[in-house]
Parts: sequence; structure tokens; C-alpha cells
Amino acid sequence: MRLKLILMGACLLLATTLSYAQSTASNGRKILKGKIEMKTLMNDSSMAWFYAGVNKYQPNDRMLAYIKDNRGKFTVVAIVGTFDDESRRLLPALYKIMILAGSPDEQILTYGADEKLQTGTQVGYQTKKLPTFIVVRDGKELGRISGDLEDTLEGDIAKILLKANRKDKD
Repeated sequence: MRLKLILMGACLLLATTLSYAQSTASNGRKILKGKIEMKTLMNDSSMAWFYAGVNKYQPNDRMLAYIKDNRGKFTVVAIVGTFDDESRRLLPALYKIMILAGSPDEQILTYGADEKLQTGTQVGYQTKKLPTFIVVRDGKELGRISGDLEDTLEGDIAKILLKANRKDKD
């Protein structure tokens, strides 16, 4: 009886920690929908692109230094499609930037969206294109990167932070 209770509790705990839903995109790629943890991206064999992308990406050192200096002042909400080529390119880059800046788990909230841009969660951020990275401070949006980059990902994040810091000083 006690073993059954322990097993049931463990199954319930496991079910609640898996807060994303899975399906398959029209291109045959796995879709993760809902909140996605970094450990899921690192450990799921169908997400090998993530691990390879993190290892491959080399951010600009100057922009990275500025992000690192401001790391406690913002969070990034990432809305991505695990089936989408641009998300597969930029999400690992975002994590590499934040890993080198010192705090990826605390500063990135990743949500998987399906082909209709639905995350299946109560996330209040509207998105028209994948991936969308929203830089947030104290619950307020500072800026977003959606689709095409102006510079590099770290350069665009640094520009958003610089603009917000200048605005704070005024």
C-alpha cells in the first residue's frame, strides 16, 4: 500500500512538471507547446539542434559584456516554435548569451507555440512571428525582437537595454 502511494505520488509529480504538450508539425518536427524548461531542451533527443546550437554560437564580446553588466535588471520571454528554423537558430543563441552572462535559468522564460502561434498558456504576450523575444523589466516590456535581427541577437538585446537605461536616467 505504501509503495503504491509513493509510486502514485511520483507519477503525479512527474505529470505536473511536464507542463508542455507535444505534437508534430507539418514538416514532421516535434512541437513543444507551453512552458519549456532548459533541461527539456538539453535532454530530449529530438531537440539535438538545441545543444548543437548552444555549442556553436559565438556571441560578440562587447555586447555580451553589456548584457552581463545588466543581467539582474531584465528577463527575456521567449516564444518559439520548436518546428521553426529561425527559432531553432536563435533560441540556442539566446541561451548561450545568457549562459555566458551568468544566469540563463532565472532570466529566460521559454514558451513553445504551435503553427497557429498558440502557446496553450495564459501568457499575455501577443506574437505575430516566431521566434519572438520580449525583454521585460519589472513586468513591463522594454522591447522585443521578432523575426529579423537588426544586428546580432546580443546586439539587439543590448540596444533594448541601453535604450531603457537611458530612459531611466532622464
